[in-house]
Amino acid sequence: MAGRDIHFEVFVKKHRKASWTLAEALHDRDAALKLARELKDKSPQGSVRVVREVWSAEEGAFRGGAIFEAGPERFSASDEKTGEASLPCVTPSDFFGASARDTIRRVLSGWLERRQVCPLELLSRPDLIEDLDGSETDLQHAVQKVAIARAQSSDASVQAYVKLLNALVERATTEARREIKAGKAPPKANSFAELTDKILAEGGPEKRMRRAIADRLADARDISAKTVLLLDMLEDLPAAPEARAFALAQADAFLAEMLSFESAVNALTGPGPDAGAHVERLTGLYEAKPAHPDLASAPDEARRLAARFAARELPDAKGQIASRILSLLRSPKRLRPDSVMREIELSRKLAQRLIMVSGPDLHPDALVEAFTSRSGRLLAPEAVEEALEGCMGPPEAFDRLFAMEDNIVGETNKKKLASYIRARLKTPGVETWFLRGPGQPLERLSRLTQLQARALKGSFPESDKAELVEAFDALGLQILDETKILARVDESGRPALDRAAALLKLAASGVLPLGRCRQDAQGRAMRALSSEMGRTEAASPDARPKLAQIQSLLAGGEAA
Repeated sequence: MAGRDIHFEVFVKKHRKASWTLAEALHDRDAALKLARELKDKSPQGSVRVVREVWSAEEGAFRGGAIFEAGPERFSASDEKTGEASLPCVTPSDFFGASARDTIRRVLSGWLERRQVCPLELLSRPDLIEDLDGSETDLQHAVQKVAIARAQSSDASVQAYVKLLNALVERATTEARREIKAGKAPPKANSFAELTDKILAEGGPEKRMRRAIADRLADARDISAKTVLLLDMLEDLPAAPEARAFALAQADAFLAEMLSFESAVNALTGPGPDAGAHVERLTGLYEAKPAHPDLASAPDEARRLAARFAARELPDAKGQIASRILSLLRSPKRLRPDSVMREIELSRKLAQRLIMVSGPDLHPDALVEAFTSRSGRLLAPEAVEEALEGCMGPPEAFDRLFAMEDNIVGETNKKKLASYIRARLKTPGVETWFLRGPGQPLERLSRLTQLQARALKGSFPESDKAELVEAFDALGLQILDETKILARVDESGRPALDRAAALLKLAASGVLPLGRCRQDAQGRAMRALSSEMGRTEAASPDARPKLAQIQSLLAGGEAA
C-alpha cells in the first residue's frame, strides 16, 4: 500500500465523562505521536489514542488500529452500529450551504491552504473539483473526518457514512466533469456591473455569478490578492437596486470566506508592533470607522472595507471579522508582550469599544467570556510579578495591583486578585516597610489608609472587600502597636478635651484605617471625655468651643 494512503488520527478524551473526539488527522506518524503527548500533558486526567488508518480501495473505507494510547481510559469500539446513515447534504448543490462550506473549510484546510482557494471557489470551478478528486489522500481524509464526526452522534457506522459521502462526492465530481465537457463559461464583460447585468438577464443567476467570480479570482496569486480583487470589484456595482443587492450578496459570500484565512486578515490589517495593534485595527474595522486612528497605519483595503461596513453592506464579511476578533481574544497569545500593565489597559479599552458595537455577530456574553478568560491568564503568578517589576516600594506595588483591578473582568478574577493583595500584605518585606520604612509613621499609616479606601471603592466581591479592609486594618494595628502613636497622645498629660479632640482628629482625618484602628482612637477619646478630668473641663464655661469641635468630629466619625 502506498504511503500516501496512510494517515494517523489523534483522539482525545479530556475526562471520564467526556466523549472521545478526533483532535487531528496527520500524515506524519511522529507528528501525530508528538501531538498526542502534548494533549496528554495539557490534560493530565485525560486520555489520548493514535490510530494508524490505511485506505482500502476495494472496500472503499479506511482500516486501522491503535499504535499509541496513554491515560486511564482505553479507547474501545462500541457495539457494531447498524443504523442507516443520513446526511444534511443530499445533492451536490447542498454543498453550497453555509454550514456545508464551513465543514469543507475545516476538513480540507490543508488542501485549500496549499491551493490558496476558498470553499466557494472550489465548488464554483469544475477544474478545481477535478483537481481535488485526483488528490485521493486529501479527499478521502476529509471524508473520513466527516464520517467519524457524524457516526459519533448516530446509530450508523463510520463505514456507512464513508460510503454515503463517497457517493455524494462522486456525483459532484461527475457533474463537474460534465460541465467541463460542455464548455460552459460565464459571459464576457468589461466590468463587474456589466457582468452582473448579463448574468441576471440570462437566468440561473446565483450559480453562474459564483462561477464568474471564481473565474475572475483564478488569476490572483493568493488569498490576500483575491481579497483586494473582491474589494476592487465592489467599486463597480450595478445601479439598479436589485442588481446591486444581488452582486453585493455574492461578493460578500466570497469575501467572508477569504477572511477566514489568517493570511488574508493579516494582509488587510498590515504589520504592527504586536498582536494588540492587530486587534485594535480589527476593532476599528468592525466599528465601521474608516477614519479611526487605529486604521491610519493599516493598508487602504482596511479603510475601504470599513466604509462598506459603515454603509451596512457585507454582513457576512463583518461577521467573519467578529469571529477573528473573538478568536484572538480567546487565544493565549499576549497582546502587549512587553508590558502586562499595558496589556491590561488595552483589554479594558477594547472591552469598552466592543461592547458598544456588540450584536448578533459579537454577542456581549461571548465578549465577557473572552475578556474574563484573558484577564485570568494575566493574573497568573508570573504575569503579576512581571507587572510589579521596578516598583519603588510596597505602596507603588499595591497601586499597580489596584490598577489591574480596574481593568480585569470576571468575579473569579477579582477574587483571585483580592487574595493576592491580602497575601502580599502579610509578607515580611511589606510589613517591615510600613512598620519601620522611610518617612514618619503617620505618613506610612496614612498611605495604608489610602490603599484601604481604594479597596473599598473597587468592584471586588463584598466578602473579599471586607477581608481586604480587615487586612489593611490589621497591618495598621501593628503600626500603632509598634509606634505607640495613640498611646503617646492619650498619655501626654494635656487637658482631657484636647487629648480627646486630637484622637478624634486622627480617626476622622483619614490617617487611621477603618476598623479597629479608628475604634481604638475613638474609644480612647471617649474614655478621656468620661474621665473625672474630662467632666470637670466640660463643665467650664470656656469649654464650649472645644465641645463643639469634639461634637463635630464625633458626627464626622459616625458618618465615615
